[in-house]
Amino acid sequence: MQRSFDDLGTPLRDVTFCVLDLETTGPSPATDTITEIGAVKVRGGECLGTFHTLVNPGRAIPPQITVLTGITGAMVGPAPRVEEVLPSFVEFADGAVVVGHNVRFDAAFLDGALDRAAWPRLQRPLIDTCAIARRLLRDEVPNCRLGTLSSRLRLDHQPTHRALDDALATTDLLHLLIERAAALPT
Repeated sequence: MQRSFDDLGTPLRDVTFCVLDLETTGPSPATDTITEIGAVKVRGGECLGTFHTLVNPGRAIPPQITVLTGITGAMVGPAPRVEEVLPSFVEFADGAVVVGHNVRFDAAFLDGALDRAAWPRLQRPLIDTCAIARRLLRDEVPNCRLGTLSSRLRLDHQPTHRALDDALATTDLLHLLIERAAALPT
């Protein structure tokens, strides 16, 4: 269940968020692997940095995934394996609340990669912008897909099924949702 921002125990302006998006070889964390990691770290509406890398999945990328993301085997061939990327990503995300659009999908892949590499899982609250959008925007949009929300709400960044672009769009959405929630009567 999505917790309230009050449950974070820190004034919202002081909360550091790590907005995460992953691209993968398919939908199953048990059988598919990460091909790209994108993340944006923000606090108080300010971007503190970005993290982006392609990841060599150690296997072929299915054609339908290449069509969706544009990520090819040639692109990820020279990229580091996920085990090599995890230390940098964990350091980047350290101390931040992890945010994503359908964040449980990304968290499941990240947890699986951390488990396989014998690294501890990130012990951070998860904030799901899709769940929040369903509550705050359900009467304004036909669905809560990131592309629909980005287009309808005229966010600065549009998702492209590439990790950093989608993380930037999710960051814009997070800020809009926080503004909308703040305007609600208490």
